[in-house]
Amino acid sequence: MVLDTSVILAIFFKEKHYEWAVEQMNTHARQLRMSTVNLTEALIHIQDRQPQLFHTLEDELLCNSIRFVAPDIKQAQIAAQARIKFPLNLGHCFAYALAVQEDCPILTLDKDFRLLDHPVIYHS
Repeated sequence: MVLDTSVILAIFFKEKHYEWAVEQMNTHARQLRMSTVNLTEALIHIQDRQPQLFHTLEDELLCNSIRFVAPDIKQAQIAAQARIKFPLNLGHCFAYALAVQEDCPILTLDKDFRLLDHPVIYHS
């Protein structure tokens, strides 16, 4: 299961549906993976929103059971095609590319993923 940044942010900042996000992460703990592009996105948001807690939250994120995956050339190609085919931002494109390459669903709270041609798990 590929994590979108929205799930991490919902948990760290107790946003709407954070309980659902925690439940999903606990349920799928052994299968969680995240693009390092999305990790970068999460770290930027954490730094912007909670600079005083940045190191604590960063450690919590990095010490989790999430497998972080750096994009390769194939993922870059899939992400570029996704940007043209779907109205996705860069981070979403790399979450999609990792999910396609590893043949697993995307876990997200972002409705932008609804139009994909790939399985998505999100809170309705």
